[in-house]
Amino acid sequence: MILGETLAYNARNMPDREAFIFFDRRTTWKGLNDAANRFANALTKLGAQKGDRALMLVDNSIEFIEIYYALAKIGVISAPSLPKAVGAEIAYIANDLRAKFVIAERDGAPVIKEIAGQLKSVEHVIGVGEGHGLELDYYEMLRNSSAKDPGVQIDPSDYLTVKYTSGTTGSPKGCIRSHSNFVMAGAVGLFEQPMFDDDVASISSPLAAGMAITEMSRFVIRGVKTVLLGRFDPAVYFEQIEKEKITFGYAMDTMVRRFATHPGFQQANLSTLRTFSGSRDHESMDLLRGQKTFHAGFHTGYGSSEGGGRISFKKPEDYQKTFDNPQKYGHLHESLGREGRLFRMEAVDDDLRPVPTGEIGELAIRGPSVFQGYWERPEETAKVLREGWLVTGDLIRRDHDGHVYMCGRKREMIKTGGINVYPAEIEPVLMSYGKVDQAAVIGIPDKEWGEKVVACIVAKEPMTEAELIDFCRDKLGGPKRPKNVVFMDKFPTNASGKVVKRELVEQLTPKN
Repeated sequence: MILGETLAYNARNMPDREAFIFFDRRTTWKGLNDAANRFANALTKLGAQKGDRALMLVDNSIEFIEIYYALAKIGVISAPSLPKAVGAEIAYIANDLRAKFVIAERDGAPVIKEIAGQLKSVEHVIGVGEGHGLELDYYEMLRNSSAKDPGVQIDPSDYLTVKYTSGTTGSPKGCIRSHSNFVMAGAVGLFEQPMFDDDVASISSPLAAGMAITEMSRFVIRGVKTVLLGRFDPAVYFEQIEKEKITFGYAMDTMVRRFATHPGFQQANLSTLRTFSGSRDHESMDLLRGQKTFHAGFHTGYGSSEGGGRISFKKPEDYQKTFDNPQKYGHLHESLGREGRLFRMEAVDDDLRPVPTGEIGELAIRGPSVFQGYWERPEETAKVLREGWLVTGDLIRRDHDGHVYMCGRKREMIKTGGINVYPAEIEPVLMSYGKVDQAAVIGIPDKEWGEKVVACIVAKEPMTEAELIDFCRDKLGGPKRPKNVVFMDKFPTNASGKVVKRELVEQLTPKN
């Protein structure tokens, strides 16, 4: 259960089979493993030791994968971050980790030079790409090093990576995951969503953010060819699906909306797609199903950084029930599926006692991919890892068949007139109005009600506050019905595309 060994296995058993494709660059499993070994040995020459930390500021590329697995092979803890991060963010993470190495692509080099004096623990800065102008060059390091396995003894419980949360609730915290966490997440994913030798996977979102890196490790474990894309472009994705005969599509909700509404969508050849994963946007799914060449089944589920990837799985057969018999199974539209093998998901009260089936409680998780804690934050870790459970802060309910339904965030719960109101119950109603493009519901302090329900809306076409509230009148009870509607051009989002509701609350809360 060592991540580096999953790559080495492929290099031994199918050395000449294609591993990753990134536009014009193609690499085999042997080529990828050799490059990872070379960089691992080069870092060892520089004094890298097991337990050191390396900040990665590298965009989607084959180099990202080589570097990630090189670090894993020698026990250096990686911290992938988006290369477009600003200097203050980079310095914060590097100093919080006491990183020994920074590995940055050319576009990030100017920022690294600018903040060099703030990087207190960094001993070496390595540049990737021509003209980076940094201390050491990645490709030169590879040329001058051996492709022999570095031979460092790694234990499954050793720390592999630290993923900094997006910071929707304050300063980013580093989520620690071990080798075992990553490998087991991939193994469970392959059990719940099987793959075959001739599958061709794709990654269209940033490896340094969200679920993509977990998906990457799953594809490596299975040894399937993977097409890696850069910044998401629907036209490029259409082209790559047809050219490389991609069978496994993956895109987040915001990407799927762009994908399904692109002018070239109806003419695209999507016939090779066997499964499409990552989105829960019903409108986009309907558009996909209406495309003449699209015949893929849908997959989605619940996942989080602390949970270590996907924990629940909603499968094509679940979706098909809702499509074939919406009157009987329409409720499954909102389901996140059932808990995966080796996982347990419970809706619990404040004392970690399971609440009755159908009632709302806080999601608690047990399983092999659950993170090890927050980097050097024992008090914050103790708040979420309790009595063998990861207490997530998400509110869920479960039905009698084990399906899980998201009901919002515990801290997002709105207490209005003594009644608990959950945004996740209101937002789907707002989204069902044809003029609404995006909806986010928040609670704003109110003298009369304690908090009042406010609907923040990005509109597709003009509408009035009274019009939308009237639409909700026979669909939402009084406490749940928005008291105000605020129209916006766009919502504040984090690097993963999630709406940062904390900022909406700050913007709309009266200063006095």
